Amino acid sequence: MKALFQSLFIIICLSACAANHTKTPDDVVKVSQPYSGTQPQVLDTERADRQALKICQNRGFTGAEQLGTEQQVCTKYTGWYQCFYHEIEQQYQCTNH
Repeated sequence: MKALFQSLFIIICLSACAANHTKTPDDVVKVSQPYSGTQPQVLDTERADRQALKICQNRGFTGAEQLGTEQQVCTKYTGWYQCFYHEIEQQYQCTNH
C-alpha cells in the first residue's frame, strides 16, 4: 500500500513539476521524489534518469543530463516544527546528443 501511495504521489508530483516549467527554459526539467520520515533519503538515480529522459523526449529532445546535485526540500512540517514530508529534487538539462 505504501508503494502504491508513493507511486501515485510521484505521478502527481511529476505532473505538477512539468506544469511548473513555464518559468524555466524548455531544455531544463526538474524531477522530484517524495518521501516521509525524519531520516534523509537518497535519490533513486536510475528512476530519476528515466523520468527526466521521458520528459525531455516529450519535449523533442533525445537525452537528459543531470545538472548540479540533488536538493532535499521540506514540503510539510509537523506540529513540532520538524520536517516530516520531503522531496528530493534533481534538475536535468535536455540534450540532443
